[in-house]
Amino acid sequence: MTTQNTTFNLSIPKGLKEKARLQARKRHFSSTSDYLQHLIRNDIERAEQKHELSVFLQAGLASGEAEPMPLDKLSTWMQDVINKS
Repeated sequence: MTTQNTTFNLSIPKGLKEKARLQARKRHFSSTSDYLQHLIRNDIERAEQKHELSVFLQAGLASGEAEPMPLDKLSTWMQDVINKS
């Protein structure tokens, strides 16, 4: 499956542009554009993970009074919460 690319014009200070070029080369990206795409994908993924963690923590807070729980039961409960979100 091939995705079509589109152009995205971005205005940034010269110094930042040069740093992005250097990082792209240093990290072996084929272009600065590939490096920026990588950064955007990672940012989106982190935001999604942050949201999932927030949902998980809210479920924990809403679950009632804390009580001791064996690790296997805790693991099962955590998986149930993740599957529901």
